[in-house]
Amino acid sequence: MTKKTIAKTASRKPVGIASLVLATTIRPICEDLAVLADRLAEAPAEAERLAGLRNATPTCTVFIARAAFHDDQLGRFVKMMAKDETLTEERVDTFNALNLLRQSSYLAAALIEPNSDDDRWAKEYIGECLASAAKRQGDPARAALLRTAFGLAPKARKKSSVADVGEMTAWIHETVRRMGLIRPPAADTSADELARAGCYRLEEAPSLEAFFAAAPDLTSLAEEAMDLLAKADTRTQSVGENDRVLEQAAKSALTLAYAAIARVGLWPARTERDLHAKATCRTILRNRVADPASARAVAAMAYDLGNGVAGQSDRFKVEPQHANERFPGQG
Repeated sequence: MTKKTIAKTASRKPVGIASLVLATTIRPICEDLAVLADRLAEAPAEAERLAGLRNATPTCTVFIARAAFHDDQLGRFVKMMAKDETLTEERVDTFNALNLLRQSSYLAAALIEPNSDDDRWAKEYIGECLASAAKRQGDPARAALLRTAFGLAPKARKKSSVADVGEMTAWIHETVRRMGLIRPPAADTSADELARAGCYRLEEAPSLEAFFAAAPDLTSLAEEAMDLLAKADTRTQSVGENDRVLEQAAKSALTLAYAAIARVGLWPARTERDLHAKATCRTILRNRVADPASARAVAAMAYDLGNGVAGQSDRFKVEPQHANERFPGQG
């Protein structure tokens, strides 16, 4: 090797993922489906505590903004890996963590009940975007499931009409305002501010990988789901005509149950015990046909996404007996 070659090699700067300056602090990370249960406030009675879920959870716009941020980071990951693939295997769980955070945010947005007109708009907007993307990718089954999950009505053919200039201007201003609500934080925002917003850059790879490694106990989640479903059923049967607290408590218990089931589906199985938990929740989805179609569709989507992750590595266990059942309980 000549001196010129040695000098050129020595001065070569790292490219791709290798060029990242990684954070040294390990931050606690929580996916949005788990955030739902964590936000329940203390109350004198359990029914009141459950009923408070609707006012305690972040808005749909917050969930969607987080999903968009992590989608951008996934795009960065792919572009950087294209420049240097040597660290692909070493950093694959950075990708897995970002993807899980993104999908969990979308699923949480689909699962919760909108609290405002802005929330309703955001939920419908992102649902339409995701369903349209699935259709363009040649997956009409996923597109249909997404429409169900986000509670979207079948598209009606609109009659063309000429809007008044004033109406059009107002519509543009309102659309710009609403798009701002779901705009993700700027990537150059400080790491501390981003963490407070539940957003994590590629530079947080150590934290992201620690989050993905510390998978939840899927068996405990399945048991939690069954307990919440029992509470939802009991409170539904006890609701009187004017008992709004019990009615809302029943709805909240059902929402939290499906959040737990969705987490069981979304996280890849690592043990036989995990597989058993997944099978338990699949049975729940098949049996509870009277539950809201949107909630069941959210859980079915989570299973499909989780199986996609599990199929990429022999570190995870796939459910071979359900290989042909993409969307459990949706057949």
